[in-house]
Amino acid sequence: MQEKVLFADTFLHQPSIGIRLIKEFLEASSEFRQNPKSYVVSAFKSDGVGGHRRKMLLRFGLAIGIVVYACFFGAILILWSIHAKAKSDPQGELAIHWVNPEDFKPVEIEKPKAKEKAGGGGGGGRNTPTPASKGQLPKFSLTPPIIAPRPEPTPRPPSLVVPETVMVDPKLEPKRDELAMTGLPNGVPGPPSAGPGSGGGMGTGDGGGMGPGNGRGVGPGNGYNMGGGAPRLGGGNGSGPATSVDTKPIALNSPQPRYTEEARKNKIQGNVTARVLIGADGQVKQVKITRGLPDGLDEQAIQAAYQLRFKPAMKSGQPVAYWMPVLIEFNLR
Repeated sequence: MQEKVLFADTFLHQPSIGIRLIKEFLEASSEFRQNPKSYVVSAFKSDGVGGHRRKMLLRFGLAIGIVVYACFFGAILILWSIHAKAKSDPQGELAIHWVNPEDFKPVEIEKPKAKEKAGGGGGGGRNTPTPASKGQLPKFSLTPPIIAPRPEPTPRPPSLVVPETVMVDPKLEPKRDELAMTGLPNGVPGPPSAGPGSGGGMGTGDGGGMGPGNGRGVGPGNGYNMGGGAPRLGGGNGSGPATSVDTKPIALNSPQPRYTEEARKNKIQGNVTARVLIGADGQVKQVKITRGLPDGLDEQAIQAAYQLRFKPAMKSGQPVAYWMPVLIEFNLR
């Protein structure tokens, strides 16, 4: 009875197969370090108990090595196939560049006619014998000027600087050079001179304005504003796009169009050049393609252009419509 108990206890406390394999490999490693040549020869040629055990361990080790190698090779194949698929199905990338308008042939735009032509004028002078000197017109404003313009520096500058203005619609004001001297655009080059007119200002007229007229405006005509005849507002660029501005539009976003399936299959790349009309509200009103790409990329570029938003162009402190050339680049990466 005692022998049966001892026999049963021996099987109950056998270690797991994993632990036994580890012990076998440790023992085999120790035997191999002691005599590598004898260990290899007995593993292949010996038929005894030790040789059979060594053959079993060698085969088991080879099987584990083959499994590990197969797993490693399979992982490499999976990674390679993912990379190859991504390379064969590229995505389109868009870059929008603002370019020099001189790089494109201007597009003739028919400007809306003003409902009424601007009129009015002004003139002045300080009874000087020499003609009025050449220079830049004062800043335009429909507020009556506080002081009359003059070409020479003020002998005694006031403590509070008051800008020189003429009473003209600011929408008619040309681009200014803040460093230029005050004068008449058609004046005579030479020393500063207000001209033989009277009432302040410059020219041959009267009234504190600039030119041969009578009033606080510019040019022939009376009262204020410019254009001749009686004073009236109108003219200018109306609601049409400006041809020159003080500051150009500034893009506030960059929408991304998608490649068409045809363009992707045919591997179409290149640039779409266009002109966009940016309204005074900063939204794109019109798009004209000047050089395009096939397979529907022109349409994608147009859709993206209409999604652009801008800080509008500014002229004389007012937002205005303006045509801007753009370059849209399509690349397959």
